[in-house]
Amino acid sequence: MLEGRGWIHLLDLDIDLARNLELNRAHEAAEHLRARVIDLPRGSWNPQESVDLQTPPIALIVVDGLLLREATVSDHPSSELLGPGDMLRTWDDPEEEELLPRAIIWNALTPTRLAVLDHAFCARAAHWPEVMSALLDRAARRAERLVVMQAIAHLTRVDDRVLALLWCLAERWGRVVPEGVMLSLRLSHRTLASMVGARRPSVTTALGQLMASNRVDRRPDGEWILIGEPPEVTLREAPLPLSTEVGV
Repeated sequence: MLEGRGWIHLLDLDIDLARNLELNRAHEAAEHLRARVIDLPRGSWNPQESVDLQTPPIALIVVDGLLLREATVSDHPSSELLGPGDMLRTWDDPEEEELLPRAIIWNALTPTRLAVLDHAFCARAAHWPEVMSALLDRAARRAERLVVMQAIAHLTRVDDRVLALLWCLAERWGRVVPEGVMLSLRLSHRTLASMVGARRPSVTTALGQLMASNRVDRRPDGEWILIGEPPEVTLREAPLPLSTEVGV
């Protein structure tokens, strides 16, 4: 199935990009900052069918929906969940040499809309540097989340990893309900395993332990309920700065 294409006024759908603009300048920016869109159906996605690799755009930004990016190295997958506001590149940098073989697979977990930030869009956006700053903030926040996900994958116990992951996802996609915090993401055990650096059977066992201890529940429709408070993280004393340690 081919992706649908069209045009949108990006700031009308992503008003956070105009948060630092005065009202009159925000209206002006919203009128001029049109972007081409790519509408993806649910299922696997081959970016080469959507992006002109001869003249690739600057980036893509998720307007609506959920994307799963899975990178596999030596039969060990690692997944990242991308949602509205996230910026991404789905093509290789021709100037970067890749020495470690890896496979990248993209899946749209729901119908997903992407906006294309091409050179023409960025040239127009240069008139509103606040918008460009907001886009850079998006890239920085994604990098920060990846660091947190890496830290979660280093927790010793798999049940601790899964619980920390669910609370981390709840920061973006959770909402408070009488029973706790509802996470409306229908993620398979295999996907959760690839996000925490574990095997699927281990995640299935960990989820059973978390539900038995009344820290997590799952509704028949697949939504998660996080019960109680987020797990406490014990931080070791930070190391001294290098200049202090070596007596500089």
